[in-house]
Amino acid sequence: MVAANDVVLDSSVAKYNPSDCQKPELLNKNLVQGNILLCGYSFNFVVGTSSIKAVAETVRSLGAVGFVLAVENSTPGTNYYPVPIRVPGIVITNKKDSMELINYYNMSTSRDWTGRVKSFKGTGSIGDGLKPILQSAAPQVALFSARGPNIKDFSFRDADLLKPDILAPGSLIWAAWAINGTDEANYVGEGFAMISGTSMAAPHIAGIAALVKQKHPHWSPAAIKSALMTTSSTIDRAERPLQAQEYSASETMTLVHATPFDYGSGHVNPRAALDPGLVFDAGYEDYLGFLCTVPGIDPLEIKNFTHSACNYTLGHPSNLNMPSITTSNLVGTRTVSRSVTNVAEEETYVITARMAPDVAIETNPPAMTLRHGATRKFTVTLTPRSITGRYSFGEVTLKGSRGHIVRIPVVALGCHAAKLR
Repeated sequence: MVAANDVVLDSSVAKYNPSDCQKPELLNKNLVQGNILLCGYSFNFVVGTSSIKAVAETVRSLGAVGFVLAVENSTPGTNYYPVPIRVPGIVITNKKDSMELINYYNMSTSRDWTGRVKSFKGTGSIGDGLKPILQSAAPQVALFSARGPNIKDFSFRDADLLKPDILAPGSLIWAAWAINGTDEANYVGEGFAMISGTSMAAPHIAGIAALVKQKHPHWSPAAIKSALMTTSSTIDRAERPLQAQEYSASETMTLVHATPFDYGSGHVNPRAALDPGLVFDAGYEDYLGFLCTVPGIDPLEIKNFTHSACNYTLGHPSNLNMPSITTSNLVGTRTVSRSVTNVAEEETYVITARMAPDVAIETNPPAMTLRHGATRKFTVTLTPRSITGRYSFGEVTLKGSRGHIVRIPVVALGCHAAKLR
């Protein structure tokens, strides 16, 4: 094993960091050939000025048998995506393990009194790297996934609308890639890429929505969204509550109990979404009424954008007929209404609710029977028991006599009246 810094031809003329292994002409081929090249994964890789693909090209050009990239610093938010390479290589993604390797290399390398290497004695071998990292604890909310609560409204309070809506596969997704793309150096010239982000999760949701639309061509966008959300899951493969990846105080990744601010209604379930039982529908007038109800909104701006006057409001933004309930400024008791439409055969639904102890929750009626196509209203009443300054989470479940289970998340923040302006 040879470290790039120890095989530099002339460090006095190097314009690039040789430890990044981006420029083969900076390194001594006679010393690198036939050995494992040890490189440093610096901040240049994070910002995109260095790439793993270039390291692989350096290895190929110099005749090395493979490479090891050791991280120099643990930078929050760094993603180590798989990269298509044609030489053996590995990236050590945490500083502790990287330092262990570097210490081993330094102890195994013989140097003279000036620090110049006399002989390289560190060795390495290729092992089986195909080890699943999640196993049964999947799905999880990815470290980079955006979290709630929703953005501030015009009165600078958290908006009464849950975000995110839903959780979908979006981490390390194998997908088609433009060979002339330049936004990701590691995939230049490649026809496929394994990448992560909303740009990967959104197509999953769009595809599932298309399947629902194919089966139910007359459903509105709101009904399709409702079907996806109310049938989603909040448990993982091991039947445990979903977990979310977060950074700890020491900047290492840790797992915490996830909430609707992490996953929305839950992880999407395509098969269940095709037969949701009930849907929460909404149309143009409902969304217009929601906009006109948002605190601090200018009705003239609404009219300029929509060409519709604010002649109708919802009383409170949380009354928008969404498959979730959010009240970010719960002062005293508030009753929120929801309407559901039966898209299956006649069925009787029992309505139950649970909530964190800081907020009391009640539903009415306790049960209702709906024929196919019928619409019924129910209410959810929330009352803060204590003001903690933290959001409380819960859910309302409508369990049908034919097996349908309709679940919506509930999010509430108890506040003192003095906080309202």
